Amino acid sequence: MAVLDWSWSCSDWVLLLLVIGVILYFIGTSNYNHFSKQNVPFIKPVPFIGCMGPLFLRKQYFPQLMMRIYKDLEDHPYGGFFLFKQPIIMLKDPELIKTIAVKDFEYFMDHRAIFSKDGEPVWSRGLFSLKGQRWREMRSTLSPAFTSSKMKTMFVLLSECCEQFVNFLEQCYQHTPQKGCNIEKDGDVLVLEMKDFYTRYTNDVIATAAFGIGVDSLKNPTNEFYRMGQDLTYMHGLRAFKWLAYLAMPKLIQKLHVSMMSAKSTKFFSTLVLDTIATREREGIVRPDMLQLLMQAKKGTLRDDTSNSPGSKKINIEDDDIVAQAFLFFLAGFDTASTLLCFASHQLAVHAHMQVRLQEEIDETLQKNDGKFTYEAVNSMKYLDMVVSETLRLYPVVPAVDRVCIKPYTLKSDPPMEIHPGQSLFIPIIGLHRDPKYYPDPERFDPERFSEDNKHGINPLTYLPFGLGPRSCIGNRFALMETKLALVSLLSRFNVVLVAKTPVPIKIVQKGFNMSIEGGFWLGLEKRNP
Repeated sequence: MAVLDWSWSCSDWVLLLLVIGVILYFIGTSNYNHFSKQNVPFIKPVPFIGCMGPLFLRKQYFPQLMMRIYKDLEDHPYGGFFLFKQPIIMLKDPELIKTIAVKDFEYFMDHRAIFSKDGEPVWSRGLFSLKGQRWREMRSTLSPAFTSSKMKTMFVLLSECCEQFVNFLEQCYQHTPQKGCNIEKDGDVLVLEMKDFYTRYTNDVIATAAFGIGVDSLKNPTNEFYRMGQDLTYMHGLRAFKWLAYLAMPKLIQKLHVSMMSAKSTKFFSTLVLDTIATREREGIVRPDMLQLLMQAKKGTLRDDTSNSPGSKKINIEDDDIVAQAFLFFLAGFDTASTLLCFASHQLAVHAHMQVRLQEEIDETLQKNDGKFTYEAVNSMKYLDMVVSETLRLYPVVPAVDRVCIKPYTLKSDPPMEIHPGQSLFIPIIGLHRDPKYYPDPERFDPERFSEDNKHGINPLTYLPFGLGPRSCIGNRFALMETKLALVSLLSRFNVVLVAKTPVPIKIVQKGFNMSIEGGFWLGLEKRNP
């Protein structure tokens, strides 16, 4: 019997490793000529990692990476980069963005798939994940739930949450803060981590407005709804690895039916929604919240107040569809609104004169409205809108949005480019918002950019905090109402001040889906004189 000779020489092993290295190199760079074939400017990629090296090595976070790519593409109207091995087109020219997101929307209707139907049967039904005609039907069905009149109805629920959290702060100010609420007292100043505080507020808002239940996450910091919400948005350890694997190998992860979200939290919220629906239908309970509107949409009785139509066109909506929209509402609002509130509060603490001006507007508004905030009164506050708008410009809660080509298309620009179905395009919101061509001294916080005299000089295609076109954020009115009401409620009774723990200047980091700052949003609250 012949005996195999495993006694390879050193040169044999070197040759083998060289061959393996060459094979891996070609696998890792197999499609990196995607843009060069059409003479399209692009950022040079690294094998396997593409342009994600700084993100992969945690040297930059996603918002910073988007800014870097935006700047590296210089004055080109668009260019390419690689999300690991996936070629992505970044659109930079505002008119080109308008063409893709609005004029030729039928070619770019979808978002990139995140949840597979098999891996996430409920999450994949959410409006963000739906595609094609099913997305059209669901968007049309849900749109009446987000009109101004519906927001006015839900304003009452949000006002109760705001009164609840301000009263809690006043109790902490008068007495020793309770344990577990991350609030300290330093003389006449309450010191607190605002992200934790505002997240509890947005949690309570979503609980009452979307799920139809009342919770108090400040008095009861370990309540189950809040704990499940944290679990749902927790993006560390194994779950962070899953998301990284999805970015690198989306098709493989979907084929393997990998579950991206917490099964425990998904079950909790699904049971909560279905039980609430059953109770309301059985006992005839009607409540002015999002869940009630979704139940009306299912029956086809949700009236569109912006038209003369007696109701929305009825489509096939199942209970799981309602659960999915409630999930999406939670995921979109739990962290984004609290992040916006944190950045706004930090800037008002740093720029005390701006805070004083806003408080003067708040006091004047209360005086005109018998000491109460109304939906119309809050929406009429011009300086408040300027502050929130500038915060969204400087710190957009979503740094970029995507579109996916669904039909062959020719990008008519210089150079022209043939775009095939499946190609992803990114709209770099943070890049546009911080481009000195559109906003002089873009790193400076200046609400005056959005004053009545100045805002007309802003190109609306360069200010996209909620996206653009038919797939823009359907809940933007709710998000703004939630944010503005929280700010005026807080500033009507407290001054937001800098404390020893406050990071100045701030350094952006990313936790989970959204931006935060290194060291946390530590600020002080000082009771205003009556």
